[in-house]
Amino acid sequence: MKTFLPQPAFAANAAVDVIQDNLLLILFAIGLTITIIAVMTLFDQWSRYSSRTKLDELGNKLSKLKRYAQDQKRKALRDSITMLKPKEREHLFKLWEDNAVISRKALFKLNELEDRLRRSERGAEMRWAESKIDEVKGAERKLFPEAFEYDGKRRKNR
Repeated sequence: MKTFLPQPAFAANAAVDVIQDNLLLILFAIGLTITIIAVMTLFDQWSRYSSRTKLDELGNKLSKLKRYAQDQKRKALRDSITMLKPKEREHLFKLWEDNAVISRKALFKLNELEDRLRRSERGAEMRWAESKIDEVKGAERKLFPEAFEYDGKRRKNR
């Protein structure tokens, strides 16, 4: 009986020989591929960075334009007051004057409140420090009674 074993499509020895013969070329191709990928990655990061920088610049310009538009609106409103009738203008000026007085009084009250709070905090700190000093003196009297003995009217020298 004859056994029939299928022949492999290629011999393993032949594949090893081909790889050995072209090893330098294969390594060069792998190195070239890695280099190309690294360069493309660097280029992509650089383009993203430059895009981000341009977006930041455009954002800054947009915010400047918004501030300029708000300033122009304020100027237009300020200039539109001159077109009011004298009674209307006088009424607005009185309101502004009242607002200024109220703001000044509120600021005064807030400053007074802040000063009074600061003074009460300092008083509380002073009372706390005095109580701690009294505690320490009491402890010293217990630990060193000879230092606190009195000879007549004066304390003895240590």
